[in-house]
Amino acid sequence: MHILKCFVSIVLASALLGDAFDGLLAAENVDSAAMSETVPESKSANKAGDRKTVVINGVEFAFRWAPAGSFSMGAPKTEEGRFDDEIPHQVTLTKGFWIMETEVTQKQWKAVMGNDPARFQGDDNPIECVSWDDCQAFCKKCSQLGAKLELPTEAQWEYACRAGSTTAYPGDMEQTTWYEGNCGSKTHPVGTKTPNAWGLYDMTGNVWEWCADWYGEYPTDSVTDPTGPQKGSFKLFRGGGWHESARYCRCAVRGYSEPDYQDGNFGFRCIIKE
Repeated sequence: MHILKCFVSIVLASALLGDAFDGLLAAENVDSAAMSETVPESKSANKAGDRKTVVINGVEFAFRWAPAGSFSMGAPKTEEGRFDDEIPHQVTLTKGFWIMETEVTQKQWKAVMGNDPARFQGDDNPIECVSWDDCQAFCKKCSQLGAKLELPTEAQWEYACRAGSTTAYPGDMEQTTWYEGNCGSKTHPVGTKTPNAWGLYDMTGNVWEWCADWYGEYPTDSVTDPTGPQKGSFKLFRGGGWHESARYCRCAVRGYSEPDYQDGNFGFRCIIKE
C-alpha cells in the first residue's frame, strides 16, 4: 500500500460532504432529449485522436478515439522511481474506445448531479472530493439521461495515457502536468497544459483518476482485454495529482483506496460504454 503513504489527508467540512451526499441521492427528472451527439463523418474509420462531442443536459462532453492495439503496461525495472507492483507485461485491447478529452469538470458534474462537492471551486476545474462510488452514481445518472458512460479499465487508462509512447512520462512535466512542483497547492482548469499524442489533457497530474478495476497484482504473461480481479478491497486510481511529486505522475504508477474514499486530489474521466 505504498501509494497511500504519499498522501496528506485533506479534511473537508462536514457541510460540504453533506451537500455531496445529498446531491448523489437527489432525484432528477429524466428528459429523453437531454443528450445529443456529434460524431465524426465516418464511424467505421476512426483514427487515433479523432474527436467527438456528446451534450448532456446542455453541457458538452468531448471525447477522443483510442484505437485497438497492443502495448507494454507497467514499467521496466530500470525506470527511475518505479514501484514493485508495476510489473511490465504485454496487453492487447481488441476494441477501440472513446475516452474523455479531459477530467470531468465541475460544470459537467453539476449538469448531471446538481451539486458540487469540490474543494477547489471553478466550473472548468476538475471535479474532486468524489469517491469511486460517487463516480458510479454519476455514470448511472448519465445513462438515465441517454449517455452511456463508465470508468475506463486500468489497462484502457494507461493505454490512452501513453498514446503510443513508452517513456516514463507523457512529455515534459512542466508542459503536460499540474503537480507539486508547479500547481500552487491547488487544481487548475482542465485542458490548459499540452495534450498527449491523442489529444488527451491532464492524463498525469491535476487529480488522480479513478478506474473501474479492483487493485491486484499484475500478471507476468501477455493478456487480452484485462479487467482486473473479480473482487477486492481497494479500487484503482491512476495519473497522480496536484499534491504529488513527479515520481507519482509517471504513466505506470498505480494508486488504490477504498471505494467510498473522497479527497480533494481525486477525480475521474469516463469512456463511452459499448
